[in-house]
Amino acid sequence: MSSVVAIWNPASGSASDESKLREALGGDVELVETTADDPGTGQAERAVADGAAIVVACGGDGTVRACLDPLAGSDTALAIVPLGTGNLLASNLGIPSGLAAGAGVGRDSARTIDLGRVNGEAFAVMAGSGFDALMIRDANTSIKSRLGTVAYVFSGLKNLRRDAIGTTVTVDGEMWFDGTTTMVLVGNFGEISGGIVVFPDARPDDGILDIAVMSASTMRQWATVAWKLIRKRPHHGELARLTTGSHVVVELDQPRAYELDGEDREPATRLEFGIEPGAITIHHSMRTDTKR
Repeated sequence: MSSVVAIWNPASGSASDESKLREALGGDVELVETTADDPGTGQAERAVADGAAIVVACGGDGTVRACLDPLAGSDTALAIVPLGTGNLLASNLGIPSGLAAGAGVGRDSARTIDLGRVNGEAFAVMAGSGFDALMIRDANTSIKSRLGTVAYVFSGLKNLRRDAIGTTVTVDGEMWFDGTTTMVLVGNFGEISGGIVVFPDARPDDGILDIAVMSASTMRQWATVAWKLIRKRPHHGELARLTTGSHVVVELDQPRAYELDGEDREPATRLEFGIEPGAITIHHSMRTDTKR
């Protein structure tokens, strides 16, 4: 096996043909396709077992996330060629979308980051319950393929009026929140799609998770929250609260959808979050001073 294995999702939103991808990656790179039954986890596991130095996730957020668990705690590093719609981790690292990110894989900068976990699954950027998960779940596939992130705008508008539900949040063994929420977010990085910063002080290598609970449920309340996010103003007051911790338990009065790094999951009433410090090394060719 080559020391560099590229795991390619040919169904990603902006996926190019195989010849263009090989040309972009260059050098001695083994290219392995994902399948409907295996989005990249099995391929990454085999690469690690065979001693690959780098696994390159060539696809969207789902392809990247599928590689996290196999690479966590191993000597195999991750690189990314972002070909999806959201490209959450790539965006936070300043990696350009498209094939240009394939140039220089293995000869670029590298950093070690933490990984979060929710109900046993790894995430690199953010996970959450409520509005964000419903927005991701309900995004129209055909609109997403044609217009990209615009699909999330339509889906978000559809879910703005969801009722808040009873929620308790325990952080590091202490009750921190007891009330109603429309969304709970737990982040390792600070930025979500569109360059919006939810956690301005988040660092992916500090061994700490950033937590937000939001109770906005009307158009006016959501507009207030969105305006503060866009202007990068602190979140204070009854609509949004922030804290940090390393172990978080979210308990809900009724099952609610949740997501991790842009992948939705079946509704749950209990979410348990943890952090694995320094779990994975990532190669990236752009911004090396990223703090989010």
